[in-house]
Amino acid sequence: MSTNSDLNLLEHTFSSLSPLFEPLKINLFTVGGVPINSFDLIEFVIIFIVTYFLGKAAEASITRIGKHRGSQVRMESLQMFAKFVHWAILCAGLMFGFAAIGLPVTHLAILVSALSVGIGFGLQTIVNNSIAGLILITEKAVSVGDVICTPSGHIGKVNMITIRATRIVTPIGEDIIVPNANLIDKPFTNYTLNPRGVRKIFPFSVAYGIDFRKVKEIIENAAIQVPFCIKPDQYHEVECGITGFGNFGINVELVVWVDPIELMEPYRLEAAFLNAINDACVANGIIMPGPSYAVSVTPATSNNASSVSAKATHSSPPPHLTDPNTDSATPYPAQAPQIISHPSLTLGANQQRDAAVVGLPQSMFDSPQTPKKQKGSSGGEEE
Repeated sequence: MSTNSDLNLLEHTFSSLSPLFEPLKINLFTVGGVPINSFDLIEFVIIFIVTYFLGKAAEASITRIGKHRGSQVRMESLQMFAKFVHWAILCAGLMFGFAAIGLPVTHLAILVSALSVGIGFGLQTIVNNSIAGLILITEKAVSVGDVICTPSGHIGKVNMITIRATRIVTPIGEDIIVPNANLIDKPFTNYTLNPRGVRKIFPFSVAYGIDFRKVKEIIENAAIQVPFCIKPDQYHEVECGITGFGNFGINVELVVWVDPIELMEPYRLEAAFLNAINDACVANGIIMPGPSYAVSVTPATSNNASSVSAKATHSSPPPHLTDPNTDSATPYPAQAPQIISHPSLTLGANQQRDAAVVGLPQSMFDSPQTPKKQKGSSGGEEE
């Protein structure tokens, strides 16, 4: 009896307050033959806002509970479930709001049919990425915390997987948003899936004539001491081998295994192993050759004397050209420079000064004179 009396009291209270809302009941438009007034619109907005915040609160609660449970729940699955609960509550609030304003659910078919074209074309990419996100989480191809290389070549750590996209953080701190469809349609690399780790290769070279067995032992022992290197076992080997014979030395590569998370610090990783290789070579007298070039100068012979139009008047070279093999200032054997004539040979001030040092005549560099034209007796021009 008390329950019925409470309901009657509540109904009486609302009926007594209804006259206060009469001024707000102004008809605005009609949907499917059902008039919608301003009070209905306010009621719908309030219901939508309340359900939206309820969905956000449910999402935050599910995420917080999952974090307390630790590794028992995959973070990406938890985030996906929380997002699904949020959208489910929001959709339920929309349905309740339409029912509250007196709009039957069957009338929503008109609205859905009007939006079907836009959903089919405008939202096609969003739907595609959402389905791809569900596939990624279901197949466990990517998880939060994995180190991957995206189809565009960016290496980073997966920070979050949402319905539409996956967010990764690069070693330099950049946040890159990758659409989930790209991780389904295009190949990418997940370094964390390999339990052995990641193999890194460091090439260098040593001089010819050295005992490579000694080099191999020294470099491998030096690489093992690097903190980034996974210690050798049946699955992880540190190897140093010859890959070819170059122009300046023997091409060698050092192969080591590192943890995938170390790829987030590529500069420290490469610097550690390269410093270990260099220090080991310096300490043990192993020469790492660099490129060298030999330049030979062949003096002119009498075979091309016919192409020479001028020679230096001074037979001795400049005073500063001396024999490096002796301590005396004995000049090189006199060899007159040979110049090939050219009708349009011109030199600037610096080149003419250098030519004067070696004694070349200035007349060699004068511009050729153009013959003047003369007028004939008949008034015409003749050359």
